[in-house]
Amino acid sequence: MRIDKAQRGSVTWRERVCHPSSHFRIPVTPLHSGLHDSNSDDIDGNKSVLSTEVGKLQQHLSLLREQYVRLQERYTTLEQQHAIATAGCQSPEGEDSFVTRLLRFVANLYDKEKYSDMIVRLSSRDIRAHRFVLAARSDNWGVSTLAEVDSLDWTGLEEEVGEAVLHWVYTDQVSLLKDHTFTLNLMRAAASFSLLPLMKRCEKALMGWVTVRNCVRLYTTADEIGAETLRDHCSTLISTHWNDFTPEDFSHMTAPLLYTMFKSKTSHPLHAAIRLQREDVVFLYLIEYDAQSVQKSLNFSIKESKDGRMFLFV
Repeated sequence: MRIDKAQRGSVTWRERVCHPSSHFRIPVTPLHSGLHDSNSDDIDGNKSVLSTEVGKLQQHLSLLREQYVRLQERYTTLEQQHAIATAGCQSPEGEDSFVTRLLRFVANLYDKEKYSDMIVRLSSRDIRAHRFVLAARSDNWGVSTLAEVDSLDWTGLEEEVGEAVLHWVYTDQVSLLKDHTFTLNLMRAAASFSLLPLMKRCEKALMGWVTVRNCVRLYTTADEIGAETLRDHCSTLISTHWNDFTPEDFSHMTAPLLYTMFKSKTSHPLHAAIRLQREDVVFLYLIEYDAQSVQKSLNFSIKESKDGRMFLFV
């Protein structure tokens, strides 16, 4: 078999081992010809698998969060039943004890005309209420005394939140299976009316909704209304992901609160304030540092010697 010079460079080692008289050639595929396509397919496949797994984890987390809230609801119900049973355990009537009948009687008065002596105004409707029920729950309803008013103005509250507050006042029951925004607004309303049991219940429910994305905002709200349990829970999550936050995450936080957080989370609060571009926090740091410097410079004492001379000790 004759090979032209133009073809000689393309002859493979398989052709050289063939019999000279044979015109059969074995095609040779370069080793790298399908490597790129194979890698691309593998990468796309891995991305698809990861996306599927992330979706499954998010669904699982959502189910766990819902289950947590349901368990909190069940726990609260058991607490209520235990309180009723404890209060009426010494009564031989059992279900017809005075405490049981009183609680059931009050619950049935919700938005009823019977014995109603005042109204609560919401944004689109009025709810009939009873002074003695409200007075039994709290002394802080935004008025000097309930005896001097015939209505409460709750038009500034979301209607759904106002209804939930009043329904809890009468029945001691509230559904917190909705989104965390409703629960957060309900907790604010409970704090403004000094309804501590309702506020604590909302706190426990919100802890199941805390994520890296909303923990800073929830921390701010919890600090404003004194929800210490929720605040401490958010603080732990903030500490864990401290280096992952951006200036936008703290943009809504006041300078004093943010400065307090910096001092508790890092040994270099000034560096943290500069990294997050908060000039107001830097200003607070400089004021405190300057005050400490002045205090140190004024930390002296004057003593008198035996011969009557005065000495300054720094």
